[in-house]
Amino acid sequence: MAEKDSKNIDELQVQIEELQKKADEYLNGWKHVKADYINREKEIEREKIEWVKFANLEMILHLLTILDALDNSIKHLPKELANNEWAKGVTQIKQQIEDVLKIHGVERIKTLGEKFDPEFHEAIDKKGDDGKIAEEIQSGYLMHGRTIRPAKVIIK
Repeated sequence: MAEKDSKNIDELQVQIEELQKKADEYLNGWKHVKADYINREKEIEREKIEWVKFANLEMILHLLTILDALDNSIKHLPKELANNEWAKGVTQIKQQIEDVLKIHGVERIKTLGEKFDPEFHEAIDKKGDDGKIAEEIQSGYLMHGRTIRPAKVIIK
């Protein structure tokens, strides 16, 4: 009888060990799934923040074309109109648009005298081997550090 009890105890211990292994396996699986879920939640939060940052991108790109037109108007302003109140008003409107763009994380890309960088600049023409920017044809812009429109430039 004692031998039979000892055999049953051994079998029960084997079953306990197998069940413990399964429990550990399930617990580890649950921990991995929980970690994956937490990581996915963080990824979704980062995507939401990114989406909110760039939600107005389309409108901002349209504003940039208006800003380009104002820049060109101011560049070609006749000298005799430099102190004209209407011309000063146009310059102030341009500044207001730039201020609004700055609030939304938009900034102009530096060009003149800078080394050409295809991440920020688009070469329209090349007039030498210096690799520095000689002329800006159209301003480029960053939004929250990301290029939303490369500057069109001529390289010397």
